[in-house]
Amino acid sequence: MKIQTLLNVGLNEKQRLMSTRINKLLNVRIIGTVIFLFSSQWSVAQVSDRTSNSKFRYLVVLGVARSTFEVRDVPSSPKYPSLELRLGVGLVKPLGKFCELKSGLYFGVKVKRESYYFGPTKNFTYEPSVIPRLDEAASNRNHFVLDIPLILQFNISHNKVGIRTGLNARLWKPHNDDVDVLAALHEIGILSGITHRITQRINIGLDLYLGLSNIYHGGIISNSGYPVSLKVTNQFAQLTVEYSL
Repeated sequence: MKIQTLLNVGLNEKQRLMSTRINKLLNVRIIGTVIFLFSSQWSVAQVSDRTSNSKFRYLVVLGVARSTFEVRDVPSSPKYPSLELRLGVGLVKPLGKFCELKSGLYFGVKVKRESYYFGPTKNFTYEPSVIPRLDEAASNRNHFVLDIPLILQFNISHNKVGIRTGLNARLWKPHNDDVDVLAALHEIGILSGITHRITQRINIGLDLYLGLSNIYHGGIISNSGYPVSLKVTNQFAQLTVEYSL
C-alpha cells in the first residue's frame, strides 16, 4: 500500500510538472503572437502614403456580445452564456480598392451571470453536467479583458458590404483575490464576420469569435469509469458598431 501511494504521488507530481511546462509553452506562444500582431501593424505603418486611398483611418468601435464556454466532448454541457461589452479604438489601413487591414485595442467586460447552482449553500442544480469551476468563473464576478485583433477585410457591392476574418488575441486581467479560469488568462482565436456600411461614417457588423486556446485544465469521469480530459474554449457572437473619425 505504501509503495502504491508513493507511485501515485510521483505520478501526480509528474503530471503537475508537465501541465506547468505546457502552460508556460502556451503563454510563450501567445505572447509571441501578440508581438507578431503589433509588429505587423507597425510594419504596415511604414508604407508611405502615395495616394489618398492609402492613408490610415481611425475608428471608434462598440461591441455587444453573447459570450459562452464551449465544452468539447460533453454534448450535454451548458454554455454558461453571459453578456460581454467592448469599447475601443481601431486602425484601418487600405491595401487596395477592395481590401483593408484592421487592428485596434478594445477594452471589454464579461458581465457575471446567474449561477446554475441554487439553494442556501448553492449545492443544487438542474444541470447535471455543469462544471463548478466554469460556473464560478461565469457567475462569481465581472471579468475585464483586452482584445487585440488583426483582421483582413474584403469589401464588395460598391464597398457597402465587407467580409472579414483574422486573429484575435485576448488578455484577461489578473485578479489575485479571486483566481479562476479566466484570471490572467492569455488566449487567441479566430474572429470572422460581415459588416454593412449604413452611412459614410457608420458601419454595423456581426462577428463570431472561436477560441483556439484551452482555458480549462481538468477532466471528468466518463460513464464507463475512465477519466476524460476536457478542452474548453471561449466563444462569442457580437454586434459591432464602427464609427469612422
